[in-house]
Amino acid sequence: MQIGGVMDTAESAPDVLLKLKAAAYVRMSRATQDHSVQHQLDAIMRYAEVKGLSIIRTFVDAGHSGLKVENRPGLLSLLSEVTSTSCGFSVVVVFDVSRWGRFQDVDESAFYEHLCRRSGVAVQYCAESFIADGSPMSALLKGIKRIMAAEYSRELGVKVLAAQSRFSSMGYKQGGKPGYGLRRVSVAADGSRRTPLMPGERKSTATDRVALVHGPANEVAIIRQIFHLYVEQGLSDRRIATLLRKNDSSRDSGKPWSATAVRRILVNRRYCGDLVYNQTTRRMGSSVTRNQAALWICCNDALPPIVERPIFEIAQSIREQRAGGFQREAILKQLRAIYERHGTISIALCRRDPTLPGGSVIKALFGGYLRAYAAAGLPALRTVTGTLNYRNSRLLVADLFAAVRRYATIAGGNASATEWNNVLLLNGAVHVKIAVAACRSDGAGRSRWRVPLRLAMPADFVLCGLMDRSNIRIEHYVLLAQEQFRHDAMFLSEQSMERVAHACYDSLAPIFANPSEHDS
Repeated sequence: MQIGGVMDTAESAPDVLLKLKAAAYVRMSRATQDHSVQHQLDAIMRYAEVKGLSIIRTFVDAGHSGLKVENRPGLLSLLSEVTSTSCGFSVVVVFDVSRWGRFQDVDESAFYEHLCRRSGVAVQYCAESFIADGSPMSALLKGIKRIMAAEYSRELGVKVLAAQSRFSSMGYKQGGKPGYGLRRVSVAADGSRRTPLMPGERKSTATDRVALVHGPANEVAIIRQIFHLYVEQGLSDRRIATLLRKNDSSRDSGKPWSATAVRRILVNRRYCGDLVYNQTTRRMGSSVTRNQAALWICCNDALPPIVERPIFEIAQSIREQRAGGFQREAILKQLRAIYERHGTISIALCRRDPTLPGGSVIKALFGGYLRAYAAAGLPALRTVTGTLNYRNSRLLVADLFAAVRRYATIAGGNASATEWNNVLLLNGAVHVKIAVAACRSDGAGRSRWRVPLRLAMPADFVLCGLMDRSNIRIEHYVLLAQEQFRHDAMFLSEQSMERVAHACYDSLAPIFANPSEHDS
């Protein structure tokens, strides 16, 4: 009986007592190899009978690649049991070296086998010509077999890529989802088309190929509407997604439209009739990497276009312009217009303006809304008392935070962010809270600053920038040890500045001139 990749093999009690207890490990990489597991088990049972072994456990990886151990629950269960104190067998029988694994690092394959031997469990291969007796010749042949198993996967990958590239150049789809508004159809060897394939359904025969056709009329109409709104009306991805949600339109997955989903449609060449293959690579279980355009396989007019090619090309041109300097200047102009209309500016006002792109574009071009306001030359927002509001203070703190890290590096030290907001760890030993104090004026026109001292997060020092009277730039810096104060904050005025004269600086450079003074 098989349970979670492990099978128990029943055998009469007298036979078990007379024979050496062993486990079998079998693996197949594809579901189409439906007889592979049984063939391996038959060979292992014959081998066990000859060698006087009793197979009491069977570990199975059905439909799992041999490239990595992470996706092989059968092998992981085997290794876990082998290394436990209650392992009930002393031999593992495998069909051949390739079933143990096609690890691209042959040392990894050797390591897992060594792990078994170190735990007192031998690994034997029943279909190999060499005998796993630990001799130098056996080790040499086993190493060659491991290299051959790894090389087989590499060679197979090259052959598969060549075949898929060839079929892609002929206009056939190579795996993956067809995309919104498209459907897959199986094509026989003689070119005749069979019934469309449902999501997750495979082609009926191995010799069939898969082509793309138009999907339901309502999905095709939405795709054309997206291109019309983008090209003719100049709407952004975010604005188009908002309109589609208002019209109760949803994607084929039932999920609501998003700016990302709209962008994927606008840049997908399938909608103008082209199929592009090999844009990315993920070989031998590695991470996905983007290939150079010269390596792409493109088949023009592989399927009837949903949108005309000139319209698609105009959409790509618009996207390139918006991603460049033209879009940056246009956004700054729009921000100034919003400020002139409302007398102020905020993220909420920006999001309500249909002519502005979404926050992701603003962040990519400027680093966020606050920095975009500054790039547009808009005056800083202030509270009714004339001080900077929270958002502008946060921007100034972020700039000071970055400057402190830069000065610490120049001074030969290091400064790393911590789990607490705006707290730096200097040289792995000293926590410094970064803050900015706006200049406040009382009824008599006198200036004063509120310096935070005792905060919820742990910090050894507080480095606070004191703004000038106009709250435009930082004029002075104070570096105070928190342990010297009992109150949550210190209020400084121009008259009381002498109290902290020993810790007051005109720039950050003197603070980091000798960092060792602050490490004590």
